[in-house]
Amino acid sequence: MVADAHSQTARTVPNYPTRLPYRFNNFVWWGDAEIRGLLESRIPGLGDEISPNSATERKVRDALTIMLKEKGLVAEVQSQEPSTFSLAAEHVPDSPAPGIVFTIVSPQILVDKVIVSQAPEALTPSLNEKLRRREGHEYSGGQDWMVRSNVKEELEASGYLESQVDITHDAPRRDGDHYLVNLLITVKSGPQYRIASITADGGPLLRGRDFSPHFAQKAGDIAAAGPFGRLAGELRALYWHYGYADVEINGPPVLDRSDAEVSYHLEVIPGPLYHLHSLTIHNLNAEQESKVRELLGIKSGDVFDQMAINGLYRKISADPGLAAYGFTFRPAKDKATAEVDLTLDFYKVSDKGSVSIK
Repeated sequence: MVADAHSQTARTVPNYPTRLPYRFNNFVWWGDAEIRGLLESRIPGLGDEISPNSATERKVRDALTIMLKEKGLVAEVQSQEPSTFSLAAEHVPDSPAPGIVFTIVSPQILVDKVIVSQAPEALTPSLNEKLRRREGHEYSGGQDWMVRSNVKEELEASGYLESQVDITHDAPRRDGDHYLVNLLITVKSGPQYRIASITADGGPLLRGRDFSPHFAQKAGDIAAAGPFGRLAGELRALYWHYGYADVEINGPPVLDRSDAEVSYHLEVIPGPLYHLHSLTIHNLNAEQESKVRELLGIKSGDVFDQMAINGLYRKISADPGLAAYGFTFRPAKDKATAEVDLTLDFYKVSDKGSVSIK
């Protein structure tokens, strides 16, 4: 809610790395260690990282093409380097770090069947149904992490909180002008956990409050995702409203493996109470700027209300003099003084395509 679909907080764009790790997307004839060993034998001094757009990158691409030719494949191999944006962006947990990716563009390598084994019997039909969508599409080892995440998410929603998911493929086989592999997914579900206890502490703003009516689950239930329901989000919004811009809401599972039980305790760590130090508004005339300050409703010296920024989107859309505008925002927080310098950058909605997102 600090930065929603209408805005992005400022990011520092790093210098593009001089060297990057590399990986292989769909070279299904070799395992990762095997293909790296073969490349090292052909390219002396090849390490785990290479320079982008370099002679070494071209050598790897050429060596892979020759290795495929030796297997009887006339193949086109491409390498893709990450964008500067992808290097600066936050990444989903367990997703691969940005790197140079080598891919066989032709012939196509397609997924024939997705075969799930050892999954809990009750979950097997739904897993098969969801994973069947990958059949007939291009095989991409770079997407294994996403498949694994989706399967684990399904397992965790049914109480299997310590599941392991292994993903591989079988031997490729030719089918006309392309190749097929089966995607093999092996599940080690572990025990199914039940909730032993679930409690919450609302922090200094709601000390002693009973939050149990807000919980999505109760003691004795099979553990599932989101046991606190919408409580964490509602608490975060409350603390943002009252100036706690760095609030942390934590409620990790505590496992009792001997009894296959899990306990949850939600804790609020409010952090410092921030005040607005300055408000800077760009790209509006004096009358519009004055109106925006009025609609925002906070001024220098006031408690910094992050929720007021979200409310501002709704307010300007209803104001005739501002409805044609959107904005991005940059809250620069100084933890030492517990103050925020807030900058609002406005733009005409019709010009949005030309606005650089920070």
